[in-house]
Amino acid sequence: MTDVLDLDALLAEAAGVRTDPSAALTARILADAAAVQPPLANVAAARPRLGLRRWVGDLVAGLGGGRAVAGLSLAGVTGLFLGVVDPAALQSITTLVAGETVLAAQMDLLPATDILWTEN
Repeated sequence: MTDVLDLDALLAEAAGVRTDPSAALTARILADAAAVQPPLANVAAARPRLGLRRWVGDLVAGLGGGRAVAGLSLAGVTGLFLGVVDPAALQSITTLVAGETVLAAQMDLLPATDILWTEN
């Protein structure tokens, strides 16, 4: 390696090192996980759901439950609102944030990240 800061060489070197957890650590992790998990329900006693209800139930469970779906829905509706609303209606918000009348397109909402977008 000719240059100490050569990222490709450092990543290749790190990829070659294999570190496996010990059996004792794995056993402790699995024991902690088993202690935290709720007991399994009797799957045979539950009535099978059909069609769309089953799919929606699985989707909600996969996304993290009702609260997570509510948060995602709120974020989606907010994004849709901000994407569709007339920018002139947002003028009061930009005045509140910037302290003066500016166009939303002229506001620098992430001023500290300018260095990330420049190329040398």
